[in-house]
Amino acid sequence: MASDAKKSEAIATDPVSAEPSTQVDVSNTSADDEKTGTGSEGETLVKSSHRQLRGLPWFLVICAVFSTMLIYALDNTITADLVPAIANEYGTVSLLPWLSVGFQVGAFVALLPVGKLYAKYNAKWVFIINVVLFLAASAVCGAAPNMTAMIFGRVFLGVSGSAIYCGILFLITVLCEERERGLYISLAGAVWGVGTVLGPVVGGAFERVSWRWGFYINLIIGGASLPICLWLLPAFDPLPSASWKQRADKFDLVGTVLFAAWSICLVMAINFGGVLYPWNSGSTIAFFVVGFVLLVAFAVQQRFSWLTTPQERLYPAQLLRLREADLLALSTICSNMAIFIPIFYIPVYFQFTRGDSAIEAAVRLLPLIAVVSVALVGQGFFMVRLGYAWPWYTIGASLGVAGNVMLYVADLDTSEAYIYGAEVLVGVGLGIFNQAGYTVIYKVIPAAEMGNALPFMMVAQYLGVTFGLSVAGAVFVNDARNRLAQILPTFSDEQLTSLLSGASDTALDLVPNELRGDVILAILDGLRKVFIPAFVGAAVCFLISGVLSKKRLFGENDSGAAVVG
Repeated sequence: MASDAKKSEAIATDPVSAEPSTQVDVSNTSADDEKTGTGSEGETLVKSSHRQLRGLPWFLVICAVFSTMLIYALDNTITADLVPAIANEYGTVSLLPWLSVGFQVGAFVALLPVGKLYAKYNAKWVFIINVVLFLAASAVCGAAPNMTAMIFGRVFLGVSGSAIYCGILFLITVLCEERERGLYISLAGAVWGVGTVLGPVVGGAFERVSWRWGFYINLIIGGASLPICLWLLPAFDPLPSASWKQRADKFDLVGTVLFAAWSICLVMAINFGGVLYPWNSGSTIAFFVVGFVLLVAFAVQQRFSWLTTPQERLYPAQLLRLREADLLALSTICSNMAIFIPIFYIPVYFQFTRGDSAIEAAVRLLPLIAVVSVALVGQGFFMVRLGYAWPWYTIGASLGVAGNVMLYVADLDTSEAYIYGAEVLVGVGLGIFNQAGYTVIYKVIPAAEMGNALPFMMVAQYLGVTFGLSVAGAVFVNDARNRLAQILPTFSDEQLTSLLSGASDTALDLVPNELRGDVILAILDGLRKVFIPAFVGAAVCFLISGVLSKKRLFGENDSGAAVVG
């Protein structure tokens, strides 16, 4: 394994293109650059010396594609402030967890299949089709006559939104100049972070008028972006000479079905255990057992390429043999846990300890999102110019551990300045290396595997976000519910769920005045525990930084930016 890592470092010093589409300008690429292999058929690598678009057209394209990223990120958290209104309209509190779980499941399940679509079909049209599907799903949610339709819309928002996110990273890597790709990838991460924080703010603002406009707003923003994408977004076809049948013939359908099945089972098991079903119930146990069996089946099918080929299998498992790639993936998983848990649960802290509304609590997160956005962009600009990756991981993880430990020890009387200080540490620390793996991995894998780097890292990122938040949510809800059940023995399970989720505006009013202090302390004790996986994740990143390659990965004249198709 060590020899593989050394070999990959030597091979991947100059990632290059093979058989570029005529729609992308590679005229100034060196002869050596043009004839490097690819990880699989259709995963064309492009090293573009010059962008096709410049000036105002390029600015409009970037604004358009990042606008679609923004509405996807908004929808990730917008229901946080819409839950009371939705629950009051439909009266189905027991189904409320599906609003977030359905979105998460849809996003994760779609990740690898849509990555293959971008590698086989014209990226411009795959992207545009998924934007249209996202807008259609938004319309379904906005006009939903019942909770079933709402859940259906949320699932497809996750599916199409995941395809949008994957498409933006794909388009950045094939359309941007090499020296600027790392910067644009970091900008994409910053836009995602801003949208995630603004979700509850936007949702709360529209809830005062009509919660349905929290979804209809996507139609306005996305509708304004579509014409720009249609007219100005350059096309990129990784297989210009292949027929539609040839592109579809080798698709790993079995792997796609198995991947979707185990993902759905395990996400549902973690999110619904102790909430909709007791942990020891037959339903919860069945979800876990079936999920793990399907996960093993997926791993075996991918390992032996059953009904597919090693080049076309859904997950690029061959990268797991490379030590540096494994370290980058594990760091990406842990860093996303360490940053998204605070993003989701700091507002909850302020809601229960300060009585903030969802909008007020979300605004208190602005220090974190401001510094993480600056840190992301700074890392994207400076890391490739300074040449080394490991110091960013070491320093950033240290700050991330400190910030999350501060949040873990916070109590009811902790000052706001203390929380804001913890936010800054988390934001700066995790921000300076959270997206770095997307740039570094192209320097530590063989050139023949460049086309597999993007899906490999995206799976790691989504695992960190999806399962990190699922575990944190399970820890919070189950710990707090057990405590509340002892304090409020007359409360039904549905009332306890409403109390924790904010699904009912009057839930806390039902608590006797003499017990409210105990209730808030019980909730706070459960809330503090969600930061344990956050600081553990940051600590793992710190340990990983100690064994990452200490070599200079980017030369003085090397942009070091990602090159992948």
